[in-house]
Amino acid sequence: MKTSQRVAVVTGGSRGIGAAICRQLAGDGFAVHLVYRGAEVEAKKVAEEITSAGGRVTVHQADVSDEDQVRQLVDDVHSQSGRVDVLVNNAGVIDDRLLAVTTLAQWEGVIRVNLIGPYLMCRAVVPLMLEFGYGRIINVSSNSVRIPGPGQTAYAASKGGVEALTRALAMEVGRKGIRVNTVAPGRVKTDMTDAVAAQLGGDAGPRWGLPEDISALVGFLAGDGADYIQGQTITADGGRLVMRPQGTRRAS
Repeated sequence: MKTSQRVAVVTGGSRGIGAAICRQLAGDGFAVHLVYRGAEVEAKKVAEEITSAGGRVTVHQADVSDEDQVRQLVDDVHSQSGRVDVLVNNAGVIDDRLLAVTTLAQWEGVIRVNLIGPYLMCRAVVPLMLEFGYGRIINVSSNSVRIPGPGQTAYAASKGGVEALTRALAMEVGRKGIRVNTVAPGRVKTDMTDAVAAQLGGDAGPRWGLPEDISALVGFLAGDGADYIQGQTITADGGRLVMRPQGTRRAS
């Protein structure tokens, strides 16, 4: 099937990495369904940019942590486009605080968006992908799973769950033509990370990434060139994971 006939759903598509992913996929020829929760003005601005560049985009408001809203969202996409070929689970929240002072409601708030949201979206679109024997699910995790900052217990736990979800779902649907993978960004300059820049190391180490650094990787995973990649978490962090922190010495 030509890319121009394929349909992509991107959650958290109004700002930052999500907006860059929407622009990338639209530029690659996908009909994009941009999903936002509260940033309506920003979502419409991204949609205008896409249509001005000749792309196709439809904007949807939905809370991905709400089961009924997810069901209605996917029903709407199906009725408008007839299929879902690519799902990008990008919607996420940060609510950093030390575990000792994190309330259950605060913990659950992070888990609901960052982990239950991808579960609900995957559950809703997998039957549509199975119908066509084709699909790409790309979950967005974080390098905080491996090198969390102070106060990131809820966030790191939720993103670790996303990576486990990716591996398990890939095993379930891989033989049906559906590829499930995760992209784990390092430090990327977005509205969401501005508030926690200090916890993420300021300007020390490798440069901060740009949303386009991540969207290019997502675009590759959404295409046929990634057909042999399955159940993987691919890190895009400028090499932060493999670089020795400044000031450390090799043990003698």
